Amino acid sequence: MNHFKYILPLACLLLAAACKKETHQPVNTSGEKPDVVTNLSVTNLPGAAKITYSLPDNKDILYVKAVYDIRPGEKREIRSSYYNNFLVVDGFGDSATHEISLYVVSRNETASDAVKTTIKPLSPPMLIVRKSLEVKADFGGINLTFKNDTKADIAIVTLTTDSLGAFTSSDVHYTKLEGGNYSIRGFAAEKRKFGFFVRDRWGNQSDTLIQELTPIFEKLLDKANFREVKLPGDVDYGWGLPIPNLWNGTLWHSADKLDGMPMSITFDLGVTAQLSRITLWQRPNEWIYLQNNVRKFEIWGSTNPASDGSWDSWTRLVEHTVIKPSGLPVGQKTQDDIDASIAGEQMTVPLDAPRVRYIRVKILRTWTDGGYAANIQEMKFWGNDK
Repeated sequence: MNHFKYILPLACLLLAAACKKETHQPVNTSGEKPDVVTNLSVTNLPGAAKITYSLPDNKDILYVKAVYDIRPGEKREIRSSYYNNFLVVDGFGDSATHEISLYVVSRNETASDAVKTTIKPLSPPMLIVRKSLEVKADFGGINLTFKNDTKADIAIVTLTTDSLGAFTSSDVHYTKLEGGNYSIRGFAAEKRKFGFFVRDRWGNQSDTLIQELTPIFEKLLDKANFREVKLPGDVDYGWGLPIPNLWNGTLWHSADKLDGMPMSITFDLGVTAQLSRITLWQRPNEWIYLQNNVRKFEIWGSTNPASDGSWDSWTRLVEHTVIKPSGLPVGQKTQDDIDASIAGEQMTVPLDAPRVRYIRVKILRTWTDGGYAANIQEMKFWGNDK
């Protein structure tokens, strides 16, 4: 019975607590306006500005907001928690003076009176990128180089003329990189007019750079002209899979090289050409990113290789490391990995590289670190043999 003496009052207490109605109300139920921010300080940034302020003593502040126009008719609002004493206003496409209205907002969404200040952003990133653009003719198209020091989220838009001479968009290159270099291909070796402008994520865009360029002639080199060459020091083939398999898609495989990497193979393109790009495919299916597939290699070229197998008469055209898109450990793969292996390892040869006829592949590493053999499924070469 003594147990019930203690249990009964406890049960009554719990029942009373359960029956109590719980309500959640804003701290400020009067609807009074909060006080305003004070002690404003502005630091102008590229296409933006940082505004620092002192918060009022009100206890029910939820956030501070800035309201402004990034261009006529285009309003933008930025909010900053009451834990902060600053906010950054962005989205400006010029360096003009802009008015910013700041409001303190309470927990019941009552806004204070506006406090106005002005900012004068530094040159916006999309204009900086536009000024950095360098464009030149490339094989089968054009090559663009840019700098994006602030790593802004921008798009570089390329325009070309249609049959009526009007500009139309032919390529949009999205990037946040600090800088880069890329080519747009698919054009005949004929003079044509190109336009280039830079756009940011708020729809601001630069002026248009217009240039007349003539893409350099490019063709896929005819593999019927390719021939195997054996130089002193080159690795032998193994498993009945010789070098000519590189251009018929049936897999070249080396013999075991007991002293390990590097190893090299040599062949003749049959024509002297200024190479523009090279694609290499690894052994497919269950073998991708595994075992003897090449992982790091160099491609060298020559017009007159030394017969003793030395490297003095060769020029390095490409240095390449195969990157597995997923980054998963060896033996695991995703659809992205499979798709990348099907597309092949695509390499661009520098525009100032010399004309070559002979190719030498130096293999530095396979997916079996410390392995003694290597294999490549196929290679293709593009360039100007005229």
